[in-house]
Amino acid sequence: MCLYKRNERNYLLITTLPLMKKLLLALAIGTASLVSFSSCTKEYNTTVLAGKSYYFPISSADWTKNEAKEYTTTINIADLDDLYFEDGHVDVSIQFEDEKGTFYNVPTEGLRGHGYNAAYSVGKVYLDAYYLPTTGDKAPDPMRVKIVLTDADPGN
Repeated sequence: MCLYKRNERNYLLITTLPLMKKLLLALAIGTASLVSFSSCTKEYNTTVLAGKSYYFPISSADWTKNEAKEYTTTINIADLDDLYFEDGHVDVSIQFEDEKGTFYNVPTEGLRGHGYNAAYSVGKVYLDAYYLPTTGDKAPDPMRVKIVLTDADPGN
C-alpha cells in the first residue's frame, strides 16, 4: 500500500529507494573487495642471468680416433669457469655443414652413422662420436658445434 499519491513530491523517493539500496550495497561490496585484494600482493624475485652461446667449426680432421670405436675432440672455452661448472648448465648441439638450419641436441644417436655424447670440465668441452656397426670406420662429417653456457643461482 502506497501512502503517497502519484502526484506528490515524495513518490519518486519511495519508488527508487530499493534501487538505491541495491546500488549502495554493490558499491560497498566492490570497495571492500578492492581494498582486501589489493593489499595482498605477491613479490616475485626474478633475476635473469644471461647465457652465452659459442659456435665452433669442427672438420673431419679435428677428430682423434681411440681404440673403442670412438672419435673424440676437445673444445677449449675460457669462459667455462668454476661458477658455470658448479652451478650452471652446459648445452651442446651439432649442425652439419651441408645441413644448415637444423641443430641436433647432444646426446644423440644415428646421425650419419654416428652417435654423439658430450662431457665438460672447467675450461673444456669433450665431444665424442662413436660409429655404429652399420657404417664404416670414418670420422664424422664436418659440423658446427654450438655450446651454450647458462648461469644459475644455487638452489641449496
